Amino acid sequence: MDKYKSLFGQGGLSLDRLRNFVLIADAGGISRAAQGDAVRMSLFSKQIKELESFFGAALTRREGRTTKLTDAGQQLAQVARANFSGLEDFQQTCQDLPQTLSLASGNSVLEWLVLPHLAKLREGLPNTRFELQTGRTHDLVQRLTDLSVDLALIREDAVVRPLKSKRLMLLTYSLFLPKRFLVSSILNEVLAGLPLATSAGGQFREHLEAAAGKARCPMRIELSCSSFTQAARAVKSGAFGAVLPSLAAVEFAAGEVVQFPLPFLKSYARPLCLAWNPRLASVRPVVERAIKALDEILAGNAANVVTN
Repeated sequence: MDKYKSLFGQGGLSLDRLRNFVLIADAGGISRAAQGDAVRMSLFSKQIKELESFFGAALTRREGRTTKLTDAGQQLAQVARANFSGLEDFQQTCQDLPQTLSLASGNSVLEWLVLPHLAKLREGLPNTRFELQTGRTHDLVQRLTDLSVDLALIREDAVVRPLKSKRLMLLTYSLFLPKRFLVSSILNEVLAGLPLATSAGGQFREHLEAAAGKARCPMRIELSCSSFTQAARAVKSGAFGAVLPSLAAVEFAAGEVVQFPLPFLKSYARPLCLAWNPRLASVRPVVERAIKALDEILAGNAANVVTN
């Protein structure tokens, strides 16, 4: 019995068409995928129509001057990515070539949690090339869903179906001050008297100001940064204190800073997890190996992280 007869009994389906469809999905439209080449744009449009005829479903829709994927188009792009990734891994394994693994998170988590342990990760995942990507949580969840990234370190409460996750640690926050600052043992006096740096806007900044106000801990925020890593650099300059993830402790030399727990931010502590798409893991053995290695290495070092 020919199990896949329905796929090959008619024209319209090919690896080339599927590859170009993924290029269009990744680029966000036909024009961008074709880079303005009129011949390629015509070819891509023709191939989309052929795929739509083959599957019997609309794969794209027009929104103004741009082409967007329909729900069916999104699903086809995910199926194609998973299968291409599996085939590429198989080819590389057969030829003993290194496989590429993409890992995404916020910049501070990559710098303070992942990069210090890259040597161990390389030992646990030999013959693997690493690709680190940054992004906000919502964006990373979307990349996991559409299979454009292999693994991500994100908040556990952001994980949605069909994604799976494994908790690594509780991400907490502390006040970091240059050692030269003369500080009081009373938290309210510390915050009231020192210039602070923190992230500009966003959920964390809103929660920080609201929680500090409720606890009657006035703060002199004199430097707004676009990232936690920038705020940490401000602390290293010796001119500012900063409220940072406790992971930031690895940024500073011994004796360089004083780290204070912030009781009023305890409710903002978030479980940090490793998340992945099981569809991709099922066709890429390297992803399954990476999940195990990251869990052992990163979660194993969680006990060494200073927390609230």
